[in-house]
Amino acid sequence: MREVADSFPTVFVWKESVKSDILTPVIRSALVDDFEAIESLNYSVVNLTSPMDAARIQQLHDISSYHRVITQDSQLTAFLLVLGPDCDYDSVNYQWFDQHYDDFAYIDRIVVRDGSRGQGLGTILYEDLFAWAISQKIQNIVCEYNAEPLNEASREFHNALGFQEVSLETIGEVKRVSMQLRVLPV
Repeated sequence: MREVADSFPTVFVWKESVKSDILTPVIRSALVDDFEAIESLNYSVVNLTSPMDAARIQQLHDISSYHRVITQDSQLTAFLLVLGPDCDYDSVNYQWFDQHYDDFAYIDRIVVRDGSRGQGLGTILYEDLFAWAISQKIQNIVCEYNAEPLNEASREFHNALGFQEVSLETIGEVKRVSMQLRVLPV
């Protein structure tokens, strides 16, 4: 019974034997009006991602193939930004995938608001991405996470979702990233 319960999104959280409602997540396409909240969310984890100001968000939004957000009670609590092949994007990680795969969806970044982590929102966004990719006949979902220094939470998250390492790349003198792939049935 626990396995069945774990397969559904969390609706309630138990704290000190008191049941409290969690706001229902709504997934929708990102809008220009969301960019300020996206910038703020990204800044909150800039040590794990890269900086983005409003102009950079607009640039990435314009070349993205999938850019969605989760809102809860009208508050933006998470976003996922994904690019397809042959984009004019200056990320060395993106360029590595573009050189090694003909067809892919590159997860540039996913960010979940600090107070909303642990509710399964990242998984909800990824499952939405997987469904979208299958509908578009995109088989390869790719991303990277920091291997040195290790981003343990990202490693556990991606392992749980079926991603596998396809390469370990060095960036600069001290940073290594694990290049990840999940192959979808299309």
